[in-house]
Amino acid sequence: MIHNKKQLPDIQKKAGQALAVFLAVMAFLTILSRAAANIITPTVVCIVPQKAALEYEITASGIVKEKQQQAVNTVPGIRVKKVLVSEGDRVSEQDILFELDMEDLEEKILLKNQEIEKLKLGLSDSREKSRLEQQNKSLEQSRADEDFQRTEESLDAQVQNASEALAEAQSRLEQFDIQKADAQESSPDSVGEELQKTSEERLLLLEQAEADLELKKELLEQAKTDNKPQDILAELEKDTEESQKAMQSAKEASLSADQALESWQAAREALEDQFSETQRQILADACMQAQNAYEDALRQREEGLTGAQRKIEDTRKRTAPDSTPKTTEMEIEALQIELDKYTALQKNNGQILSPAEGIVRKVQVEAGSATAESSSVTLADLSSGSRYTASIPKEQAEMIAEDVTVKLKSADGKKVSEELTINSINENKDDPDLTDIAVDIKNREFDIDEHASLEIKKQSVTYSCVVPLEALRMEDKQYFVLTVQETETILGKELTAVRTDVTVLEKNNTMAALKDDALNGSSQIILTSQKTVKAGDRIRLKEE
Repeated sequence: MIHNKKQLPDIQKKAGQALAVFLAVMAFLTILSRAAANIITPTVVCIVPQKAALEYEITASGIVKEKQQQAVNTVPGIRVKKVLVSEGDRVSEQDILFELDMEDLEEKILLKNQEIEKLKLGLSDSREKSRLEQQNKSLEQSRADEDFQRTEESLDAQVQNASEALAEAQSRLEQFDIQKADAQESSPDSVGEELQKTSEERLLLLEQAEADLELKKELLEQAKTDNKPQDILAELEKDTEESQKAMQSAKEASLSADQALESWQAAREALEDQFSETQRQILADACMQAQNAYEDALRQREEGLTGAQRKIEDTRKRTAPDSTPKTTEMEIEALQIELDKYTALQKNNGQILSPAEGIVRKVQVEAGSATAESSSVTLADLSSGSRYTASIPKEQAEMIAEDVTVKLKSADGKKVSEELTINSINENKDDPDLTDIAVDIKNREFDIDEHASLEIKKQSVTYSCVVPLEALRMEDKQYFVLTVQETETILGKELTAVRTDVTVLEKNNTMAALKDDALNGSSQIILTSQKTVKAGDRIRLKEE
């Protein structure tokens, strides 16, 4: 019992030592486990989003060119005597560019004067011809009016005579009836005289119509011989046809009158033999013929007046317009302008001068050759200023706009011009992936054809969540970042990489602005790591 009491402290001591050893081993294993974990766990560098604006810097190389070119022209077709400049020469205002051959110029002036004089003579003849044609037209109108008046008077007289003859025939018939009833004879001598008179008048009218027809035929043949215009020939042919119709009508009327006279004479002879019903029929027929003669006279009057009226209308027809005098005047004016240019060159002794200070870009004339329609010399006009042009990638051009301030620097760095403004931004004609920008240079700080570099600095709006591009990752066209999340484990607190999808608002070459709905100012975002890190991996922060 005493022996057991003596061993108890030894056992407790050994137990305490064993426990200590166990705890030491556990601590060592824990330390060893953590060391091993630290060795295989990737070390990462983290950043937090910054509130900042994105900055852009665009550079490009370009060349200074003239803002505008000026063409030096002269009258074409003149022989060149001397060419005093070459491409690339710098000239001042009023410097001689080339000289024309004065002998050739004076010959051109002489020929141009002759052309103008010839056209002036032709213009004078044309005007005189127009005056005479108008005078003849007025005469034709006056004669047509007179012919209408005479025709109207003659036809009215014929109608009046036919009317009187009809009245007389009707009267004779009535008297015959009265005398027959009273058994008395009436002398038919007055009726015969009237019919004889009517027959003679109709014959006279027929002769007049035939004479008029013959005259019209002569006029038509003369017009054909003189090669008159087609419209005049057509009018004369129309007049001839109308005269032919009038003659035919007069012929029919004369024949009708002769027949009436013959009928009356036959009736008279019958009356002398016997007083019978046959005699009355003769009077009735004479009356009918007188009626027909009267109607013929009315028809002839209508046809005659219609023909005369048409002649009046024909003489008043509008003639075709003649633009020859006007076109001739225009030709004279054009030739006079050319002549004035020739004489101006003659006064200047054939010397073609530079209109402004500039650099010769093209010379398109040669000594001994003639000047052409195109420009003879093309100048880079220095008086209008210069323009710098350069090409930049299309994506850079989308970040700038017109009126943006730029800086130009010469190739040797000695010339610098700031506060210049972009005047135009256009797509490059040869490469759609490039954009051309132009900057006007008002002062002559840079020489024409001098190379220079362009610098453009631009700042975006301020964003609340800006991170370096290295922190931005993409998978399946979705941008995301890896953030740090702290969790409790049996070994203590551990850090884990967590995927956070983000929306990129804007980015430049180094930074990206993100939409701040998934991140805040305290979010730790993995920037770099010593090993590849994926979402869900354990990580540890790099100690500073």
